[in-house]
Amino acid sequence: MRAPKNIAKVNYTTGGKYLDSNYNPYTGYYCEVRGKAYPGKVYTGRSKPLILASSLVKDNKVKGYYFNIDTVIGDEDQEGNVSKGKDFVLRYFVKYVFAVPVYIREVDINTYNKVKNNPLYKTVVLKYTTRFAFRVGGFFNIEEVEQAEKKMPGIKLYLQEELG
Repeated sequence: MRAPKNIAKVNYTTGGKYLDSNYNPYTGYYCEVRGKAYPGKVYTGRSKPLILASSLVKDNKVKGYYFNIDTVIGDEDQEGNVSKGKDFVLRYFVKYVFAVPVYIREVDINTYNKVKNNPLYKTVVLKYTTRFAFRVGGFFNIEEVEQAEKKMPGIKLYLQEELG
């Protein structure tokens, strides 16, 4: 069944607005029919509706989190080494896929768990070593950060001050 031209409005998207049924960004023509978008120039009633990307994210502005090393490690000796406490802590980072410029934020575990399965976010968890760290607090393993950079381009730049 084809929709009459006065009911189906044809538009074009360059990406970022809609996702297909597999959650891949959709680029191309689409028809708007009764408040829903369908791929292609002609609405036939056979195709699955496109998903409005913003509908998957209740709040595109993920609240940032300030990591404070003093709350996660034990006492230090005079050389700055941690004498008791944890060897490492996990730090969580998210990137909103369609944000320009790159939108990477450090988040707490609760926020991370909310967005880790959302196709609009890329997520990375990094170990931050605290045992035997100098007074600066801790350090990331550079090889782990390099691997994270492949999954989330821009994370290395985001962490540049902590990488030294």
